[in-house]
Amino acid sequence: MIPFNYKTHAVKVIFGKPIFEALEEELPDNKPNIAFIGSRRYGDLVEKLKLHEKVGEVFHFDKVIQHVPQGLVEEAGEFLEDKEVNIILCLGGGSAIGLGKALILNSSAELWAVPTTYSGSEMTNIYGISHNGVKTVKRNDRVHPQKVFYDPFLSLGMPLDLAVPSAFNAMAHLVEALYSPESNPIINALADLGLKILFEGLKSLSEEKVMTSDINEKLMFGAYVGGKVLCEVNMGLHHKAAHVLGGNFNLEHSKIHTLLLPYVLKYQWDFLNENTQQNFQSIFENPLPYKTLRALQENLGSGFSLQDLGLSKEDIPKAVDFLMQMTYPNPAPMIRDHLNMMLESAY
Repeated sequence: MIPFNYKTHAVKVIFGKPIFEALEEELPDNKPNIAFIGSRRYGDLVEKLKLHEKVGEVFHFDKVIQHVPQGLVEEAGEFLEDKEVNIILCLGGGSAIGLGKALILNSSAELWAVPTTYSGSEMTNIYGISHNGVKTVKRNDRVHPQKVFYDPFLSLGMPLDLAVPSAFNAMAHLVEALYSPESNPIINALADLGLKILFEGLKSLSEEKVMTSDINEKLMFGAYVGGKVLCEVNMGLHHKAAHVLGGNFNLEHSKIHTLLLPYVLKYQWDFLNENTQQNFQSIFENPLPYKTLRALQENLGSGFSLQDLGLSKEDIPKAVDFLMQMTYPNPAPMIRDHLNMMLESAY
């Protein structure tokens, strides 16, 4: 076996239990004070926590904004400034968890995450803050949650127009992990497992047109594994392009990930080694897997275009400028004309 490096993170994952039951089991006995980050729709859970004998005080910050604006981080920081918080508990999608990550950088508290979408942010040391139209994404082990709770009931009721793009967002993590220059046998095995289960769930959803408990649990498991591999290897062009288009041009995060997935895989295809190509072909049951991905998206009502998502065609060269300024490992070389063609074909 070839030599490799592999870095993992200490995190306890609680998968499949109702959230309040899981929290009861995990809360320490010293009555911690909890900062709850999540929208008002979770007010009932906040009230139950306030009454629980193992909890001290609970402070609820209920404002969540996509791409985590710097101003929101400052507002939440001021809200918590004079409070002695032991646990920052984030419940929601990537935006709620992202705000918790930004706050933990200046806190000695533990960070616990309860995802309600398939974003995968809860399993990573990656965080992003946007300011003046530019989103800055960094890694810091401090922002990796110590505990992650997967309650399938919380994502079961997600509308399909939110659930499907969120699941394709998770798939992007698994796809890029499989061709990452930093990949290794452990990452390959994890990404392969996660991708097969997630794809199986999405295929079932395209056939049944309704989110069942079984489908939801497959998507959530795939998202969990996707977040794990996202943390453990660097991502390539897909994620750089998604953050450029999402953070700098204010396009919806999961939808831009969904759209880019087949187009970026096509861009990379000729530069993938034979084993990686064969793995994708086997999983997606097509000699050109990006065609299967696009057909599945269209069947699920998520066949987006850049025009649909609100990008002006005149902004394509600007987006390419941002991409050309970045340095990162990627299977295919970054060639301006080719990047322009990729984004124009997605328009």
